[in-house]
Amino acid sequence: MSQGFIGEQLGSFRLDEVLGSGAMGIVFKATQETTGRKAAVKIVQGEVADNAKLLQRFSREAEIIKQFRHPNIVRWLATGKFRGTYYFAMEYVEGDTLDKLLQERGEIPWREVVDLGVQICDALQYAHQQGVVHRDLKPSNLMVTPDARIKLTDFGIAKDLDRTALTAPGRTLGTAAYMAPEQIRGTPAVSHKTDLYALGCLLYQMLVGKPPFSGSSAVVLMHCHINEAPPRPSDKVQEIPKALDDVVVALMAKNPTERPWDAEAVAVILRELRDKADKKQGVAMVWPEAGSGAANPTRAGIGVEPAAKKPGAAKKKKKGKASSGGVGAATLGDDDRGLFTRERMEIAGLVLGLLTIGGFIAYWVWPPGADYLYKHAAPLMESTRRSDWITARSEYIDPLDQRFPDHPYREQTRAWRDKIALDEAEGRAKMLASPTPTPFSQPQTNGERQFAAFHSLASKAEAEGDELTAERYWREMIGTIAADDPDDRKWVLLAQKRADDLAARIQERRAFVQQQVLRAVAAMQAGRPRDAAAIQAMLREKYGRYTDLADFFAPVPEPEPGPEPEPDAPAEPGPKTDEPTAGPG
Repeated sequence: MSQGFIGEQLGSFRLDEVLGSGAMGIVFKATQETTGRKAAVKIVQGEVADNAKLLQRFSREAEIIKQFRHPNIVRWLATGKFRGTYYFAMEYVEGDTLDKLLQERGEIPWREVVDLGVQICDALQYAHQQGVVHRDLKPSNLMVTPDARIKLTDFGIAKDLDRTALTAPGRTLGTAAYMAPEQIRGTPAVSHKTDLYALGCLLYQMLVGKPPFSGSSAVVLMHCHINEAPPRPSDKVQEIPKALDDVVVALMAKNPTERPWDAEAVAVILRELRDKADKKQGVAMVWPEAGSGAANPTRAGIGVEPAAKKPGAAKKKKKGKASSGGVGAATLGDDDRGLFTRERMEIAGLVLGLLTIGGFIAYWVWPPGADYLYKHAAPLMESTRRSDWITARSEYIDPLDQRFPDHPYREQTRAWRDKIALDEAEGRAKMLASPTPTPFSQPQTNGERQFAAFHSLASKAEAEGDELTAERYWREMIGTIAADDPDDRKWVLLAQKRADDLAARIQERRAFVQQQVLRAVAAMQAGRPRDAAAIQAMLREKYGRYTDLADFFAPVPEPEPGPEPEPDAPAEPGPKTDEPTAGPG
């Protein structure tokens, strides 16, 4: 049926060849005759076109892509209906799917994985900031151009995952292999952390050459995602940075709250690895190279190789004499008969003891001190970029607080942590307060639920000019949240900031109005009643709606007829305000 569309015209698009098909429709390579550029046109026919729910999902995908403008997300071109056929057109991406590249190449070197991972994170972060969760991130939904650029595609189930998506032919294993536990169970609600779990599975597959879990059916895969611990890429790959190994495992945490905060936090780690590699700086590896400083320490106890064997180490040991049948083994036994003599054992014990002592000394002496960690964290926390704050916290603040619990900078490191937490709350608050409901705007924690409730009350009070009550609501919210809970503390900080900002605004506004009222009184006493009335009228027009200023607006007596007095200077401009024609506040 799909071949029958080749050569047909849909709007301004001429269909040239079939690119692929799926449960939601058929994708054609097409030419837009008005511009001559290539496009990818997705159409729906048959059961999908007759199914209202599926057709709504198809239309929603077009609407989602239409709002995006990002270099790593496929770009929307047009949507329409032509002779009963629904379609939408996207930019045509030269290249192959990541799925095809993995089939051809198997595992990908970690530096390439980092480059691709940064782009995927950028695309996800952008989509999440628009309130969209992809929900089906996998290699077949990622295009890779010849110059190694990523394009995220297929938002068909971005907001409408159901059983059909799990049982549709050709989609079960491809989807289930990347599903987060909450996506399978239905609790907690799907959020941007769901895409982060799939990202972890994706990075693992790129590094290892296969997904983290395997099974003969979707049911088996889902069981693994829910119950089995996430595997480490370093169990299968010899050359991998420790930071990359750790972030992949963190992304696949069963509990969404234990995953990185957002895609940008992951991108920060990946960019740092990329920058270090580009600058030929040292990158800490899980398995140090033979002969490197980490594998051959110059200080006692530093860089001793772990007891576990590197992946592939057994293969290397097969070379040499041991490969010449049983003769080599017999000869080896004869040569080593005198190895375990008493003298040699005593010397080995002495060396081991010295190494152990040296290791303890190195552990306490070699790592950087508290002053070093603090001085390196300070300039990063003074930056205006959130990525610098995240780097400061992971590389300096966390080690400082953990290794030196009684250090003299405790108050400052707590303030830095609060700064990062407040920034996280501000970003999440924008999504929770969005007037358009989305899965991403649903509160997940007690702090988020309290914010949603009190934001509604405070916003209503502010709209009515009752900012004193709005301030009171924010201060009431503080008492409903456990300030010592790391997940909820940021909401305490946010409520405190909202209340303090309102209090400062009320005080500033009141001081200005009081100053202008005194000018009006002075004008009246000087025999300029018209000027006094003008000031009073200005104040009433701009600030009369605020309940905290009601005591200032007493009626002004009408001026008596007489000669026009010398005009007084106009009222000074009020304090800065967010309202174009109103006073502060």
